Amino acid sequence: MADERLQQYVAYYEARMKKYENNPLYPNAYAAEKALYEAIRDAPDGDAFKQKLFGENLHVKNAIALVRDQETARKRHFEELKEVVRARGPAQILSEIDGFDKIEDLTARLNEINHENSKAISVDLLTDHFAADFTALENLQEAEEADVPSEWKSELKEYIQAEIEEGRRMWREIDLPNAHNWDPNWRMDYDLVWAERHRRKIPVPDEVIQRRIAEHKRYRGND
Repeated sequence: MADERLQQYVAYYEARMKKYENNPLYPNAYAAEKALYEAIRDAPDGDAFKQKLFGENLHVKNAIALVRDQETARKRHFEELKEVVRARGPAQILSEIDGFDKIEDLTARLNEINHENSKAISVDLLTDHFAADFTALENLQEAEEADVPSEWKSELKEYIQAEIEEGRRMWREIDLPNAHNWDPNWRMDYDLVWAERHRRKIPVPDEVIQRRIAEHKRYRGND
């Protein structure tokens, strides 16, 4: 019965190893799983396998190997997309991963880094306030360029001013306080609009972007 149970474990670890075999994304995970498989395959009994497993810390090495492969792939993917903020998470993990000898400590630190990176991503995405206001800016432009009878011009001017005042109020009372929940020192940085990760989400020519930035500063009171 014991021998049969051991062979079941051998088959289990072999299946785990084969999951990563010949997969270019998981060279470290494959090597670590292979070490586990060979350890149990060559063990005379379960106790001998446990002694090798914990004595050589194979279970921790296995976890680290998998995380290394996953985060290497994520880092490469984000760097190719020029998602510099998102790439910081896996980069930080890779810089620390070799310093752990307990899985629970590794897991706790991974959670901390991912939480920190998730917060940084959320702050970075606050730049989307600019593109989100395009409809309001277009409406203001249409109103300002409208050719209306002279008796309507004062009313149109009041409408435009009221829209700008409302935009500034919402920024001051809603949008900015919400942003400060993520970063107390946050302010709109229009230079970030030109970063590729943000610019590619705004499908208009550069000259339109430049004009809209000036309009947005006026609309939101950031001038």
